[in-house]
Amino acid sequence: MRRGFSLLELVVVLGILSLLLGLGVPSFLRWRAQAELDEAARSLAQAFQYARAEAKRTDSPRCVKVWTEGWASGPDCGALSNPTRRFQGVKVSASNYTLPASVQFYPPYGTTDAPLKKFTLQHSRYSSLQRNVNVIGVIGKVVVR
Repeated sequence: MRRGFSLLELVVVLGILSLLLGLGVPSFLRWRAQAELDEAARSLAQAFQYARAEAKRTDSPRCVKVWTEGWASGPDCGALSNPTRRFQGVKVSASNYTLPASVQFYPPYGTTDAPLKKFTLQHSRYSSLQRNVNVIGVIGKVVVR
């Protein structure tokens, strides 16, 4: 009785495995890129929502400033000169304002004086993958699409 695999059986199994990997890896990479983009959009939206909540809570203005590569937040837009949070594998590819763009939230309701501010985030490897983060007009509501 022989035990083990023959060389032909091993080659067939390796061929099938390489075919499955060849089909699965591109889908996995695109899924991972989508996850990175979703995380960046959530992070930016949470920054806006947090600044709005802080403007209400502390009764003082709050600002979020967005650059192509990241964002920063604080009480004064003029003091924000560099992003403190950077996107990974993602960039802000478009906005309806020139970048860096600031969104200021005012007390007592966390409102903003600007009309719609739209930020389009795009993955650096897959340019077809995009998410929009919008700060809607005076009410300051944040929407991710």
